[in-house]
Amino acid sequence: MSSIADRNFVLRPLACVQSGKRLGWAMGLIFVFHLLLILAAGQNAIPASRLLTAALVAVAALSAFWRARLLPWRERPTWLWAGAGILLWAAAHAAETFVGHSAAGSNLTVDASDFIYVSAIFPLLMAFATTRETLSLRAVFLFNCAQVGLALILAWVMLYRMALSPAVAATVMGRIYGAACGLLAVMSLLRTLCWATQEERQAFRSISIFLWTYLPVELGMDYLTQYHGLKSGTLLDLAWSIPFGLAGWQALSLPLWETAPCERAHAGHLRLLVECACPLLMNAGIFALGAAIMRQHVALGLVALGALLLIQGLQAAMVQMNYLTGRRLLLERERELSTTNTALQLLALLDPLTGIANRRRFDAAFDAAWRRAVRRRHPLSLLLIDVDYFKGVNDQHGHTYGDQCLVSVAEVIASHAGRPDDLVARIGGEEFVLLLPETDQSGAMAVASRVHEAVRQLAIGNGASPFGRRLTVSIGVAVWHPSSGFAQNSLMEAADRALYSAKDQGRNRTCSLLLDQLDPVGIAEGDAGGRIDSPGWTK
Repeated sequence: MSSIADRNFVLRPLACVQSGKRLGWAMGLIFVFHLLLILAAGQNAIPASRLLTAALVAVAALSAFWRARLLPWRERPTWLWAGAGILLWAAAHAAETFVGHSAAGSNLTVDASDFIYVSAIFPLLMAFATTRETLSLRAVFLFNCAQVGLALILAWVMLYRMALSPAVAATVMGRIYGAACGLLAVMSLLRTLCWATQEERQAFRSISIFLWTYLPVELGMDYLTQYHGLKSGTLLDLAWSIPFGLAGWQALSLPLWETAPCERAHAGHLRLLVECACPLLMNAGIFALGAAIMRQHVALGLVALGALLLIQGLQAAMVQMNYLTGRRLLLERERELSTTNTALQLLALLDPLTGIANRRRFDAAFDAAWRRAVRRRHPLSLLLIDVDYFKGVNDQHGHTYGDQCLVSVAEVIASHAGRPDDLVARIGGEEFVLLLPETDQSGAMAVASRVHEAVRQLAIGNGASPFGRRLTVSIGVAVWHPSSGFAQNSLMEAADRALYSAKDQGRNRTCSLLLDQLDPVGIAEGDAGGRIDSPGWTK
């Protein structure tokens, strides 16, 4: 069943609604006028009766075309093919009035109108054989048209170019038409069981109702005509109008869906199976026509069967090539999407100004390094680096100059993160962190000293700095050994305390804090404790 969220209808302009109403009124008026004509004139109005039936059927075809015009292009073909088939039936019924010259309720003799009746079947076959996957393939459409053309040639030969007596020809005609109608009815049921959109579901259901209503009318009228001598001009003539009027009314009254999802979990596989089966059924019917004419036209039958096989092979090759092309494009798009996602993930982990890691990436790397240090029993060092008097840089030199300073400092620090597991990140405005796994206090202090020297060699001007008006940094070093009982966040807190100690002692220097010389409870409670080493670098 449809969910409530799916029951949204497209609002159409008033002109479209009024035109639909006019078509509905036209069918109703034709039916009423037909009824009154039969009651008044009876068999004296047989031609008029048949023409009124054809007129109502033509309006029903126009109703299908009217609905198709309101739909998106992918939803139109089913209604367009159905309308074309109904319109051909109307033309055949009108032609029978002038070429048949029969007063029977159902014309059982073979004449020129019978070929039009047979032709009306093929648009409906095309409606069932056309799939959403092949709708945009012009070659597949042309191959289907070629099959229809071949079938029409075979039907023409079967009806008019075989040495058959009138009785046998009528029997052959009846068999062809009955088999075709039965094939359509079966295909309509198959397509009703599976659908991709709500509109497709409504279209196939409407055509199925039409066919299963038309089939008993056709068989019943043929039976009454053959065995009970039914004549035209009776109230039973109205029976022909019932299935077509019903089809036209459905085209006008069914809702136009705004959303049309596939609602059944298994509908996708079933739909593909049925969409493959319906063209095969049409091919089987054409094959049967070719085989039937081989009794008198062997060469034509062989050529027809060979052409059918060729068309089928080319069509299958085209569909397969389209499938492989689509799959290749899909794989390429997946690779492009994967590359784009990877790039976006990397960008999400990088600081947009300096191009080094941001806080998010640092947190993940810090957690991994901590776990690895615990597992391997190796020390872990953290350098917290802050640019001295950076507010003065922005105030005296401008924010653009300040950004350039940050980029230069980031490059210097990154140059000292030479090992695969080392990481430099920007975690604040002018604050950086350097993560050094498997590094003890002496190694961390050596790296801090080299960072000081590298920043000094940059010789970046800072008018607010007392150190020769040059840009400098303060560094807080914290070292953790697995033997201590500190938590992971304690190392960051210790580095922060060491950095503040470096600033308190005048900036442009390094202070270190060794966690395993501290009280684990004290640092969590805000006790600095421990030892402060402050002569790491002094300008």
